[in-house]
Amino acid sequence: MLKALLFCPVRGNTWMKRYFRDYPIYLLPFANKPAIEFAFDYCFLCGIRDVRIVTDDDCLPLRSRYRDGQRHALNLSYAGTPPETPLQEVIARNMAFCGGSDLLVFSGLFLPDYDKRADISLEIAPDEVKGCSSGTTAWYLVGRDRLENLPCDQDSFRDSGPVAGSPVNDVGDYFKLNMLLCGGDVERYNLPGFSEGRNSFVGRDVTIASSARVKPPVILGNNILFGRGTFAGPGVVVGDNCIVDDGTVIRHSVVLGNTFIGRNLEIDGKICFGSRIIDPATRIVLDTPNSRIASEVEPPETSGCPAYQKFIAMLLFFLQSIPYILLRPFLELHDSLAECILAGGRRKAFRLHRYVLPAGSPAGRLFRMFTLDKYHMLPQAVAGKLRLVGNALLEANERNETVVRELPGYAPGVFSYGEYLGHGDEPPQLEFDEQYYDYAMNCWFNIKILTGILLRNLKTTGGALQQRGAME
Repeated sequence: MLKALLFCPVRGNTWMKRYFRDYPIYLLPFANKPAIEFAFDYCFLCGIRDVRIVTDDDCLPLRSRYRDGQRHALNLSYAGTPPETPLQEVIARNMAFCGGSDLLVFSGLFLPDYDKRADISLEIAPDEVKGCSSGTTAWYLVGRDRLENLPCDQDSFRDSGPVAGSPVNDVGDYFKLNMLLCGGDVERYNLPGFSEGRNSFVGRDVTIASSARVKPPVILGNNILFGRGTFAGPGVVVGDNCIVDDGTVIRHSVVLGNTFIGRNLEIDGKICFGSRIIDPATRIVLDTPNSRIASEVEPPETSGCPAYQKFIAMLLFFLQSIPYILLRPFLELHDSLAECILAGGRRKAFRLHRYVLPAGSPAGRLFRMFTLDKYHMLPQAVAGKLRLVGNALLEANERNETVVRELPGYAPGVFSYGEYLGHGDEPPQLEFDEQYYDYAMNCWFNIKILTGILLRNLKTTGGALQQRGAME
């Protein structure tokens, strides 16, 4: 049996504080994927399911994001340790977790080398230690009988050991690895977004002006806007919620999430982080006082309904208005106020409409056929408060908050993938449907969901109406 211990010390990573301010170290993205998630994937491919994260800093950001590790098919636990604690003492403090098993140890900021398409076999004798140490970073495979006798001289480990990978000891390493991930065989890794061809990964809600150009290799996150005449690539990584203004050229650069880059600029070989531009070659940091050059983008306060969804929602609203007005006098309408979860974990009270129809009446059948139970929800999509097609809209309670925490891209919609499949909202089916939608969602998938639901309802000649109805 093999377990893993991820030792995430702040010590030795002071370069992070200089360049990326208060960014949580192990959430620093490589090709738009947090560093620690590469370690999670490596552990999973090794057959490891029990993983403990130990840090000498506040572990709340990690604990809030990953919880018990279910989304990564791991059993995660957490522990703290005083600053400057040596690795030997860290293992001793966590012997109740480590004892009786061979142990894979990652210490420091480290990017393992793996292929998601292949399993990894790690073997170690009970009294053996293998490993590699480089600066403040080390990785080991420790036999169960050596857990209490790990060598103090970590510098004695210079071979690659059983694990291949790259230490990240400064901003130059960080930039180099991002460029390698962007320009290399990215198919080896579980990267967010969907492939647009070799060495091209694109997230959702990426808007590219007709006069803009994107040249692979590129890795683009979610909710990105490229203005008129912009040019991105080759070798560009852009994080979530970024705006690149008109006429700007970006090559061989990393743009972290929530960053605005002004117009008519040329960015080459740089890292952009809010109002900060970093040259990884010279280690020079430029804090731009002019927000028209570069600045931080506030995370969106709405669910970010894309323009094409807003247009379709408006069209549906007008098409449904006439049948709704004609059928409304034959319906009994009851409503209730419910607090629902929106994108970013925000909450909003909606008035949910529940319709009581005369059983088997022509009005009831037509009401269901024309999907009029969604009529009052459509203005929410037009206003951008909901998506037209998105995650399931969940009422705020402890169970649903747990589901949402496992979905970093959660954005609820009028229609959902679970509704398309005809599934209910009970776990674990709800969690499975939402996680799959979060992974597979793109424009055409959303259109498939919408048309599938509308056409199915048109073929419906009766049946019970869903209890959860429209909102106003």
